[in-house]
Amino acid sequence: MGQTKRGYLPTLDGWRAIAILAVIADHGTGYMLQGRFPRLLEITRSGPNGVSLFFAISGFLICSRLIEEFQTMGHVSLSGFYIRRASRILPPALAYLIFVGILAVIGIINVTSREWWSCVFFFRNYLPPSLITKGWGGYTIHYWSLAVEEHFYLIWPALLALSGIKRARWWAAGLAVTIAFWRSWDFRHHFVDHHIPGLLFASRTDVRLDGLLVGCLAALLLSDPHWRHLFLRLMRSWLWTGCVLFYVALQVYYRRHYYTLLESILLAVIVATTVLRPGTFVGRFLELSWMRWVGRLSYSLYLWQQFFFVPGAKYPFNWLQVFPLNVVLLFGAAALSYKFVERPMIRLGHKLAPPPTPGRQDIDSVPVPVGSSVETMIASG
Repeated sequence: MGQTKRGYLPTLDGWRAIAILAVIADHGTGYMLQGRFPRLLEITRSGPNGVSLFFAISGFLICSRLIEEFQTMGHVSLSGFYIRRASRILPPALAYLIFVGILAVIGIINVTSREWWSCVFFFRNYLPPSLITKGWGGYTIHYWSLAVEEHFYLIWPALLALSGIKRARWWAAGLAVTIAFWRSWDFRHHFVDHHIPGLLFASRTDVRLDGLLVGCLAALLLSDPHWRHLFLRLMRSWLWTGCVLFYVALQVYYRRHYYTLLESILLAVIVATTVLRPGTFVGRFLELSWMRWVGRLSYSLYLWQQFFFVPGAKYPFNWLQVFPLNVVLLFGAAALSYKFVERPMIRLGHKLAPPPTPGRQDIDSVPVPVGSSVETMIASG
């Protein structure tokens, strides 16, 4: 059985693929089916679940890397973390914003300066619709999730570095439960909506951060040999399958479930199980080469899908948003973004702030044999 380098979890690339395909299925069909096939539209309404899955993956992965650095180096370099994150996140996000900004300036699409700057400074999820004077901000609305992730990056690494791994478990659990209670209370009393009317409730950081924190808690617990052994003993294939079926049933019978704590817990358990057991059928499927390829493109796919799936571009550019050409163009744009923006800037970030393990120096060079064991990354230390 092969063994991957520490720091790279190929199974998570497969989960990223599933997450982005769920978003594409939702946005790619939503505007076509709206008003014509409402029943079918209900089935393809998978975008919110894809974003929730992204949050679970991100919380688990980021915290796993911080734990790895803490156990390898004896401390967490916040400057190194932020240099690598900025190199990873900012260049592709800014590239898309520059593109849509140019189209807006020449009058092809509607993107206001307020919504554009709210994306640059990651407060798009707190920009009231009343401040968007043209349209509804469809070309940038997906930056709400990037804002949530950036706010998480500002809070969690510093908290982990200051508190240490053991106390961080209590912080992650306590904050996740607190956010869940706050979400339930504000959903009923509309406190924030009273002060900032019109905000999308499920896009706010203060009601979505638990989705990342539960992933962090899973990584923190599994870094302890006792908890990891107990988890592996309990989480048999039948129980994992039961969690998946329970999650699917909740989505079928309770469509607003995507912003609850229960979904975050289920997703963290489902993802963590496959990371620790990559040799299962599901693990091998997630590590298929085409799944890992889609997973690596997932960030660029997420950034660019809004341009190709939101109707509203003026002639002669509106043909870019016609199915199935828009899907082909989306993958082409994402591949170009990945090759010419993401990869060079990731390498630059790793050069400026080398990660603590060689497996993260260059993801593209990491050999990933099917069924390889990645438990060593969690188990080490």
